[in-house]
Amino acid sequence: MIYSSTRGSDINLKFGDVLLNGLAKDGGLYVPNSIKSYSQEELDSLRELDYSSLAFELTKDFVLGEISVNEYKKICINSYKRSFGKEIISFDKLDQHKYIANLFNGPTYAFKDFALQLLGNIYDYVLKKRKIKLTILGATSGDTGSAAIHGCAKSNNVKIFILFPLNRVSEIQRKQMTTVKKKNVFNIAVKGNFDDCQRMVKNYFKLNNETKKINLAAVNSINWVRIMGQIVYYFWSYFRVSSKFDPMSFVVPSGNFGNAYAGYISKKMGLPIKKIIIGSNKNDILTRFFKTGKMKIKKTLTSLSPSMDIQISSNFERLLFDFYENGKMIEKLFNKLENTKEFSVAKSHLRNMRKTFGYGRLSDLETKKTINQIFDRYKLIVDPHTAVGLSVGEKQLNKKERRIYLATAHYSKFIKTVKESVKKKVDYPNKLKDILKKKEKFEIIENDIDQLDKLIVRQN
Repeated sequence: MIYSSTRGSDINLKFGDVLLNGLAKDGGLYVPNSIKSYSQEELDSLRELDYSSLAFELTKDFVLGEISVNEYKKICINSYKRSFGKEIISFDKLDQHKYIANLFNGPTYAFKDFALQLLGNIYDYVLKKRKIKLTILGATSGDTGSAAIHGCAKSNNVKIFILFPLNRVSEIQRKQMTTVKKKNVFNIAVKGNFDDCQRMVKNYFKLNNETKKINLAAVNSINWVRIMGQIVYYFWSYFRVSSKFDPMSFVVPSGNFGNAYAGYISKKMGLPIKKIIIGSNKNDILTRFFKTGKMKIKKTLTSLSPSMDIQISSNFERLLFDFYENGKMIEKLFNKLENTKEFSVAKSHLRNMRKTFGYGRLSDLETKKTINQIFDRYKLIVDPHTAVGLSVGEKQLNKKERRIYLATAHYSKFIKTVKESVKKKVDYPNKLKDILKKKEKFEIIENDIDQLDKLIVRQN
């Protein structure tokens, strides 16, 4: 598999280089030059595979050349058979047309575990093979950080730095990161929002590409393995709830667009996905784009669904590249976004995107009402992000359209909001309850890349 950047200059790289580069040298994101599409017969042959075998079959083409067939099979087994318990994804059937896929049965209770367990094991293998050390840098709006630490920090060849916005993630999300007592883990609270953290990560990659101070790689969904690892649960979920090959829609609460983009790639690979419905909160950058064709950055607002408190959806660049197929045009658009805070796309591209994507937004008040309604109707407790998806999906799809709602995190990560919504005593799972008692350790810095640089250099 050969990869190139969405901005057209960094082209024709092998998987190992893409893995270790993270962000492309021209500032773009790597995408495969081609993607396999499965026939119905081929899809049928995948249906009865266990999860690790399905992950291997769907993603092996992306890594072969760097990792042998036998070694990659072992990586997939290690990623999924040991960390997710007996039921890797549980399902709640709301009625004959509607299902919830619970993607929070992993070690850190969030959907990010699916990709980051895989990424961590791939890093460990490649670093040992190449005999190199690596500094991993990532930003989190809540769940990526703990999943990345759990997935990657076990490698002795890795140091991992996670940036999170100070006072803008839930207590349990923060403590899942800051209570980890490992010498190779460094948590950094930034005085700003998630977009500031993400921007700092991207700018630090650009700075490092110029100076080559350290071997630097990414855990955010700018890393292709993050997308690769998320494709699998679309196929798995479809196979679990559909015995035929009827089109099925997926409803995805989305901020950085990685989860939804993985669904888009699944559709390109032949999975019969009808629509991908994007749920947004008051930071409705994606809803506004699909409605108007204009990407316009506004002030990031604090909400009850903080993982979507985003105004720059990084993975959207990959989607635009798929439609424009012109790296220089993508570079022009995102330079304009950086300089003027907005750009518009051609109406023809917007029309074609809308054939796949639906969209909608939910206020905080509506989010709490939805959590309450789902509990009253189904005796299920959902987190605020999943509630956004459930409400938007009900509005955007007719009652008989078959759909799978992606539940992205365990409700206890947002326990205050959930308690207020269901008006019932709810508690943490024992594993998370124990974390609350532990001591924290993290640095606090300004939204300043020089401060970040000094901190990283000091530890290297």
